[in-house]
Amino acid sequence: MTNQQNQVFEDEIDLRELFEVLWTNKIRIIVITGLISFSSIVISLMMTNYYTSESVLIARDQQDSGSLSDFSGVASLVGVDLSGDGASVFKVLEIIQSREFTKHLITFDNVLPSIMAAESYDTSSKKIIFDPEIYDEESKTWTREPSANGNVIPSHLEAHREYADMLSVMKDKITGLISIKIEHVSPVFAHDFLSLIIQEANNLNREIDVKTTTKALTYLKAELSQTPQVEIKKSISKLIENQLETKMMASIYDDYILIPLEPPFIPDKKSGPVRSLIVILSTLLAGIFSVMYVLIRHYFSDRKALSSKVDA
Repeated sequence: MTNQQNQVFEDEIDLRELFEVLWTNKIRIIVITGLISFSSIVISLMMTNYYTSESVLIARDQQDSGSLSDFSGVASLVGVDLSGDGASVFKVLEIIQSREFTKHLITFDNVLPSIMAAESYDTSSKKIIFDPEIYDEESKTWTREPSANGNVIPSHLEAHREYADMLSVMKDKITGLISIKIEHVSPVFAHDFLSLIIQEANNLNREIDVKTTTKALTYLKAELSQTPQVEIKKSISKLIENQLETKMMASIYDDYILIPLEPPFIPDKKSGPVRSLIVILSTLLAGIFSVMYVLIRHYFSDRKALSSKVDA
C-alpha cells in the first residue's frame, strides 16, 4: 500500500514538473508555433490556385445483349464481340487513362505546353502563364533542360504522368453514371481539355468500331454465301444485322459512346489548395512540435546537469 502511494505521489510530482516546464517555456512555445503558423500562411498564399471542371456522362447502349445472347457462341467463332455495354464502358474508360490516348491528345495545339509548363493563370486575360524556364510561348519553343532521355520536348510518357495527376475517372456501380474531372491552373483549359477528352474518346472508339465492323461484315458475308446450313445462316444474318446497327450508330451519333448528361463547365471557384486547412494543420503540428522540443530540451538539460554532478 505504501509503495502504491509513493508511486502515485511520484507521478503527481512528474506531472506537476511537466506543467511547470511548459509554463516556464510558454514564450518559446508561442514563438515557435507563431513563426511556423505565419510561415504556413505565407506559403499557402504563394501556392497556385487549381480549378476543376467535371462532366457527368452515361454510356450509350450499343447492343441488346439479351436478344443476341443465343448467338454469342457463333459470334465468338467469327471474332465479333457481343459482351454488351459493360465491356464497352470499361474499354473506353481504360482508353481515356492510357498512355496511347495521352500521346494522341498532345498532338493538338497547345495541349502539351499546358500540361507540362503551365505556371499560373491570368484572370484578366484568361490566359495561361507558362514557366519561361520550361516553355517560351512567344517563340513556341521548349527551353527546359533536356530530360533523362536527352529530349528537350517532353515525351508522351512524361506528359502521361502529369495527365494522370490531372485526371479523375469514376463510374458509379449502381447508377452506371460516369464522372470525369480535370484539374488545372486554368479553368478555361480545364473545360476545353475535358471537352477534348470526351470528344476524342468518342471519335477513337468510333474509328475502332467502324474498322472492326467493316472487317466483321466482310467475313460474315463471305461465310453466309458459303454456309449451306439454314440455322447457321440465320445466326450469321443476325450478326450481320448487329454489325450494321453498330456501323450505323457510329455514323449517326457524335456522342458515340459517352453521352454528357452534364457537359464540362468553366469553374468559377478554385478547388484547391484549401488554405485554411493548411494553416490550421500547420499550426497544430507546430504546437505539438514546440511542446516536444521544450520537453526534450528540458530532459537532456537535466541529464547533462545530473551527469556533471556525478563527475564532480
